[in-house]
Amino acid sequence: MGLSTVSAFKNIDNNDLKVLTNSQLKKLQSTLLSIVKDFDKVCKKNNIEYSLGGGTCLGAIRHNGFIPWDDDMDLNLTRTEYNKFRKVFKKELSEKYWLTTPEDTKKYGLGFARLRKKNTIYKSREDKNNDECGIYIDLFIIENTYNNIILRFLHGFLSLLFGLLLSCKNFFINREEYLKLIKKSSLKIKTIFRITIFIGFLLFWISQDNLTKAWNTINSMCKDNNSKYVTIPVGRKHFFKELTKRDGFCD
Repeated sequence: MGLSTVSAFKNIDNNDLKVLTNSQLKKLQSTLLSIVKDFDKVCKKNNIEYSLGGGTCLGAIRHNGFIPWDDDMDLNLTRTEYNKFRKVFKKELSEKYWLTTPEDTKKYGLGFARLRKKNTIYKSREDKNNDECGIYIDLFIIENTYNNIILRFLHGFLSLLFGLLLSCKNFFINREEYLKLIKKSSLKIKTIFRITIFIGFLLFWISQDNLTKAWNTINSMCKDNNSKYVTIPVGRKHFFKELTKRDGFCD
């Protein structure tokens, strides 16, 4: 597990955590599918290309739908296509949805976007300060990165660094809730959380919004839309383990 906060969250031991019933999960999946259908219509109308990602792609292939226990949907867009969607969102979908993004949404603290359905409520652990907390799909950005190995390494290093700093800042902001959550967890998980919170405390001089925008800027710093390599730096495995060749992935 190392110092991965994602893995730590998955291994929390807390009897107060609530688990969705099968009926609730089916209702959630049905709503997620309705969001993607609306998203798909807008993308087709405006020639915006996207693909399924993560467990959503796996479920489509292996189960012809959702992985039975999955509770989210992940879509991938290149930075160019993502920016096209941001431009048409207000005209096409804003009556029915919110779009939260690292560029425009205050107190967001994430490096990817979420399309959230109005008149629904689904508070995730990132939504402490967010009133626009409807059921959502995640929009992950496929970023260009450099052909030159040294520039690619520097790009990845900066992305990992600022991603870590933002995660620590988020943990410090949400420290009261997170510490309650891990009361019954192992010493290892408690140590991971406390170290992360302490690093976040040391970042008192920079705001969450500025860190979010800085990470987003770093991730998008390569402007070569024909680069040999692409990555999804805000994905679960981060910059280098999400790195792949453009051929065969973006086609």
